[in-house]
Amino acid sequence: MTSNERDPAGNGLPLELRELRYFAVLAEELHFGRAAERLHISQSPLSQAIAQLERKLGTRLLDRSSRHVQLTAAGSVLLHHARRLLREAGDAVDATRRAGSGETGSLKLAVGPVSREAILPGLRHALDERLPSLTIEVVELGGDDVVEAVLRGGADAGLMLTPPSGDDVQAVPLRRDSAVAIVRRGHPLSSHEQVTLAELAKHTLVLWPHDIPRGAHDLVLALFHGHMPASLRVTDRHSGAAWDAMHADGFAVVPASSAVGGDFVAVPIHDADVDFTMSLIWSDATPPAVLPALLDAADAAADENDWLAPAPATSDGRGATAARPLRLSRG
Repeated sequence: MTSNERDPAGNGLPLELRELRYFAVLAEELHFGRAAERLHISQSPLSQAIAQLERKLGTRLLDRSSRHVQLTAAGSVLLHHARRLLREAGDAVDATRRAGSGETGSLKLAVGPVSREAILPGLRHALDERLPSLTIEVVELGGDDVVEAVLRGGADAGLMLTPPSGDDVQAVPLRRDSAVAIVRRGHPLSSHEQVTLAELAKHTLVLWPHDIPRGAHDLVLALFHGHMPASLRVTDRHSGAAWDAMHADGFAVVPASSAVGGDFVAVPIHDADVDFTMSLIWSDATPPAVLPALLDAADAAADENDWLAPAPATSDGRGATAARPLRLSRG
């Protein structure tokens, strides 16, 4: 180890993934017997591994008594980081194996809730035509978690709304959607063929959290820069904006292809001057092994489905999407 390299344990004894895995299981069980059973080892090597880990770190991780095992403050900190490191190590192994399998192997796609409905079926069809033996695994995530999964190796590529810009992420737009307002049936605007931003601003804007995804959150807020809504309500991570609008005299702004319906109607926004963009993303450092075929399939799917075609124009030339019944899905 050179003088410029950081010693992870601070005393010349590097931490091992095995020790972190033992500690994480014990921290979850808080019982040496149950933890040893989960790990398929006896209690003696588990106790030895934890004691060695504490010596390496120079601090107690657990308070032990004859009846109880509890995490110390230092142990809680290590558990947080150990879980992340173990997850990333698993992702690295999986990503390496997928990369080694080549074009006839597998592809793991992380998808957001909107792109799952609007892009994934068409893209999978185009991929099946080009790589019929390719196994595609889909993991559904929320918003910016798609980016994190792609960058850490949890997925080979992703489909998401308004991806962030940066040197570490490459993105290719696949679909552009106009913005529509989602309101509850019976809402004062629900019978309108189209609405204006000024009309919407008289009601409560229901918005998803800033990180689901951040780009879409910021895009909606920018849409109302000249017409601030009467009030704003931000949903929590586990509920969609359209579902919350069901319980209030509010509205949400979503891409026209979003899967909503039931008690809701989608109304085009007459003077909206922004579009939602759904993109294929991948890590610049670790592109998927099937990237050429994936890009070819993405281009074909976009062309065949007119995903990047401009929205139909209204009489004043602004883009608009005709109101139509849409299907509601949670998440």
